[in-house]
Amino acid sequence: MSEIYLRNWRDFQPKIAHLSAVHWGGLRDIDRDSDDERDRLQRLGGFARHALQGRKTSDHHKHENLEQVYYILSGAGEALFDGERYPVEAGDAIYLPSGVHHQMFNQDSDEWLEHHVISQKVDGNGGTFRIRHWRQTAAVGDGAGAIHWRQLCREEEGGEGASLRAMAFVDHEAVQPLNASASRTEEELELVYYVLDGRGILESGAGEEQAITEGDMIHLPPGTTYRIRNDTEDWVTSLILAA
Repeated sequence: MSEIYLRNWRDFQPKIAHLSAVHWGGLRDIDRDSDDERDRLQRLGGFARHALQGRKTSDHHKHENLEQVYYILSGAGEALFDGERYPVEAGDAIYLPSGVHHQMFNQDSDEWLEHHVISQKVDGNGGTFRIRHWRQTAAVGDGAGAIHWRQLCREEEGGEGASLRAMAFVDHEAVQPLNASASRTEEELELVYYVLDGRGILESGAGEEQAITEGDMIHLPPGTTYRIRNDTEDWVTSLILAA
């Protein structure tokens, strides 16, 4: 599959997962034995949305040979990792190494705690647990109208965000009003964009344009040329995942 795929999470029917979380299945790996149009990820293992209602917790579980990133979309709560609880809030990227028990808590609030679950297979277990908010990182411009904040990167790159063993990076990006990002092509990386806020236009190298809005999941296969254009007077912000 080489075409850009765009769907909003609201288009899909939710289910209950991890004891009490409402789960909207997002993009999934291409090797599944099904004809679901979302089964298209070539490198990433999965990208799904979870919502934990107030006064609830998820189950206590772990994954073998699977690293995960939880990205907090709204609300605040706690993440348990290896027996210790850590406060989390909207904008946090939480790296969960493979093979260690974890759990989400939303016991002390009446509001929903919403987060993405991003998964990728790894060889063996282990890694460095980390929580990093996008505001803790340095802003980097792209030479045009976009700014990005790299929250997590590969562990061999070093630095405060170095955790990922299989994924390439987790970025928070904003495209300024009445401007556009630089045109980009990631020849070796598969990308997933998730629009956090605002409305814009996704332009492809083939000259096609697609409207994008909050809640859209966008799959960009390796070699895709694209840019984000913002014709509004509000910022367009996105979460970017790469593998």
